[in-house]
Amino acid sequence: MAAIIALALFGFTLGVGLWTLRYRYAQRLQLETRLDGVRALQLSLAPAELTEMESPLLRRTFYPLLRAAGRSLQRLAPTALKDALAQRLILAGLGVTAEQYAGWYLVAAVGGALLGALWSLAGESQGLSAVGKLLLLSGGGALLPDLNLRQTIRTRQLAILRALPDVLDLLTVSVKAGLGFDSALLKVTEKMAGPLPQEMQLVLHEIKMGVLRRDALKALAKRTGVKELQSFVGTIIQADQLGVSINNVLQLQADSLRESRRQVAEERAMQAPVKMLFPLVLFIFPTLFIVLLGPAVLQIIKQFAAM
Repeated sequence: MAAIIALALFGFTLGVGLWTLRYRYAQRLQLETRLDGVRALQLSLAPAELTEMESPLLRRTFYPLLRAAGRSLQRLAPTALKDALAQRLILAGLGVTAEQYAGWYLVAAVGGALLGALWSLAGESQGLSAVGKLLLLSGGGALLPDLNLRQTIRTRQLAILRALPDVLDLLTVSVKAGLGFDSALLKVTEKMAGPLPQEMQLVLHEIKMGVLRRDALKALAKRTGVKELQSFVGTIIQADQLGVSINNVLQLQADSLRESRRQVAEERAMQAPVKMLFPLVLFIFPTLFIVLLGPAVLQIIKQFAAM
């Protein structure tokens, strides 16, 4: 019995360790993927022609297994589901393919099934069959990659939205100083860090490779999925086509975005009293009543006991 529990704890610890390792190296792999593309462009080579030994050790050993598992899983998935997963990975900015990430679904499901099997061998749960334990933990494990992807997308989009006003201010100052729009984007990538400057650096690389500016900006809006950034990109493209001054457009966009953020902050501040009502009624009022009425109730009980 003790051996089974120890084996279950070891399996759980191993699964958590692999999942933590994936969190730790996801951003590093994304950066290394971008650097591989830049290095290939500088050497006039295609990314596929990079030598195998230049890839990270984790990618050379573990990712082929994930890719094979994901490829097997994707054969069973409809095309719309595969395209949706690929788009969500772009929004998350993880720098992995849909096949690789689909492998995580399979790994998590198998890991959950193993834990369910160990749970069944332990035999400590009453009222739940062995098949039920397998299905419960396997399904729960399969949901973990999806929850992680949702949280990653939400965190990245929030970081982009928070950085957008500062980026617009720097773009406005740079354009007012006499720089062109592309040079202003380069200044943003040099002075700032985060998901949005990284995406703008990718826009500059695409423009250098011959992609039209409006197409590169449209791709930027599609990769991020942030409505405010999509509105900004649409305004810049329209101003470029109509010959309107970029300086005025940037200033108006920055002012509009800050006004929108102020309105959102005011709206959240107005919602605060309503959100505080539930904990106030459930926790604070009963405690207050106990403190105020407790001594009186005890005194009344003593009086009745004396009678």
